Amino acid sequence: MDSRIGNHYGVRLMAAFVIELAIELVVVLVIVLVVGLIIALSIAPFLRLSAQSAPQKSALPAGVQHPFDPHDLDGVWLGEQKRPGNGRFDNHTPEPPLTDWAKEHLLYKSISHDSMAGTLIDPKRAPDPKVIYSGQRRFYSKDLYGVPVNVVEGEYPGKDCEPLSTPATFDYTFGPMELVNTREGDRIFQFFEYHREWRTWWLNRDHPKDLDPSYEGDSTARWDGDTLVVDTIGYNDKTMITGVVAHRKSDAFHLVERYRRVDHDHLEISMTYYDPKAWGDKPWPGFHRYYKLVPTEQFEEFICSLREYQAYDRRVTNRTNEVPGK
Repeated sequence: MDSRIGNHYGVRLMAAFVIELAIELVVVLVIVLVVGLIIALSIAPFLRLSAQSAPQKSALPAGVQHPFDPHDLDGVWLGEQKRPGNGRFDNHTPEPPLTDWAKEHLLYKSISHDSMAGTLIDPKRAPDPKVIYSGQRRFYSKDLYGVPVNVVEGEYPGKDCEPLSTPATFDYTFGPMELVNTREGDRIFQFFEYHREWRTWWLNRDHPKDLDPSYEGDSTARWDGDTLVVDTIGYNDKTMITGVVAHRKSDAFHLVERYRRVDHDHLEISMTYYDPKAWGDKPWPGFHRYYKLVPTEQFEEFICSLREYQAYDRRVTNRTNEVPGK
């Protein structure tokens, strides 16, 4: 009898020990799960940021393009520097002849860049239309109207921190450009890193009848199929057309740009210039720019400081003008 009681007591004691051990294991497991959940929640944002910053591999098969909306031009775009036709010298359509009024009122005394045509420095050496000229080139001494070119202290877009204005802004495609459509869809903003300039293209409205001349003029935009046509008038007469043309715009200058997104990653711009005071009724077509999408590109600060420019001239420019032996 005593042995049965002892065995029964031993079984109950063992069962209690097992239950207590199981409870402790459950408590430990719950603690581990709670701690793991807390850690996972705390590091999740960092894992998400890391995944976003990592290079995204395309899920599309080779040769298949990303889908895109040709009416969506939003994004940061950078000029394709090595692409033929994308430079300031790459329009081979001759400039229309200047009117007598333009010769009297619009010509500069000199410009700092080379011209597109004129008097060759070396008659045996002329620019090759098949060559992409980047940076400063020196083929001409004067333009077609006798304006000295390649003069260090001559005029150039944005000199002395003056506004560049379009179309001279497109001389500097090495800096990114961003296009932003508003939520309301009534306008598109165009931002340029270089010189920190921007424009507004107004959709679905005409130019105001009484425009005050300004550096950027008044721009309206409309869709022609899959091409956005931007029409700008109302410029003042204080800026260059481009750094390689030795006269400024008149207040009648009229710029027509055509923006076309040819695929997901590429944007093409074609431009035609009109200026009745400078060229009469003859347009000047043939200007093109080519951009590629750079979604991770960030604008860098560009502040034009006249004081810094003057310091640079004292250190560098003035020395290049010094005549040896003097």
